[in-house]
Amino acid sequence: MGGGKGSSGGSTTTVQKADPWEGQQPYLVGGIHINGVPIAGTFYEANKLYQNGQLAPEYYPGQTVADQSPWTQQALQMQADRAQNGSGVINSATDAIQGIMGGSGITGNQGLQTLNQMASSSDSNPYLDAMYNRANNQAQASLNANFSGAGRYGSGAHEAASADAANNLATQLYGGAYESDQNRRLSAAQGAGQLYNQGIGQQILGSNVAQQLGNQAYTDASALSQAGGIMDDYNQQKINADIDRYNYNAQRPLSALSAYNQLIQGNYGGTSTSTGKQSGGSNTLGNVAGGALAGGGIASLLGASNPWIAAASGLGGLLGLL
Repeated sequence: MGGGKGSSGGSTTTVQKADPWEGQQPYLVGGIHINGVPIAGTFYEANKLYQNGQLAPEYYPGQTVADQSPWTQQALQMQADRAQNGSGVINSATDAIQGIMGGSGITGNQGLQTLNQMASSSDSNPYLDAMYNRANNQAQASLNANFSGAGRYGSGAHEAASADAANNLATQLYGGAYESDQNRRLSAAQGAGQLYNQGIGQQILGSNVAQQLGNQAYTDASALSQAGGIMDDYNQQKINADIDRYNYNAQRPLSALSAYNQLIQGNYGGTSTSTGKQSGGSNTLGNVAGGALAGGGIASLLGASNPWIAAASGLGGLLGLL
């Protein structure tokens, strides 16, 4: 019984390739579509963008900061003029305050001067003596007539009554005039004080108003500056819109290529090729014999007279071929 011839053993070499799907390859490296339309490919287009400098576009060539509006410029000039030149109204108010501090703020007040003179004057009524003489003459004449009619003219009683009448008249007239003079001086002094305080208060009030009026220049400039600021913001927004439009157009080819490249990416499958040689050999006849022997062993254990057992022995020989 001859033995089977086996093959010699050896190493296995495997080569695997994972190229993109063939339908995807033209969109990457360029080629011809199945319908005959040329395809440039993303790599070619990216290189072309690089060669043309479109991967790093130029900076926006136009004006990036808006000019100040005429209103803003005018408002700044107004504030600068006010700060450098001051205000005539403020200067006048300052002079008034300095005059008050120096005591000259009410020097020209004629009413105050008159009241001060009245308050400090010691003069009395210049007609008071004449009034007294006339009243005393009338009183003495009446007394003389009374004492003469009584036959007592020139008596001691007559002289005493005449002296009392003169003294009483002098006390009444001169005393009342003195009291009136003092009240007049007191009223004049009080009026002078009130008028002085009133004048000082009015000058201080006027100085405060002058300060407000002087600052009105800043208020007007501030309002104009706000209007100019709104115009400046609007002009800057227009420039920003132009810059955004420029940047969008400059980036548009690269953005389009990037979006296109994203669309053709993905897991579309690939191709894989493996080549090699099996190591080790096989003996066909030995396998058949071994299978037959195994089947015969089963048959001897179960009894050869059983035909199914004999068939199992032949099946064992066939398995040896696998």
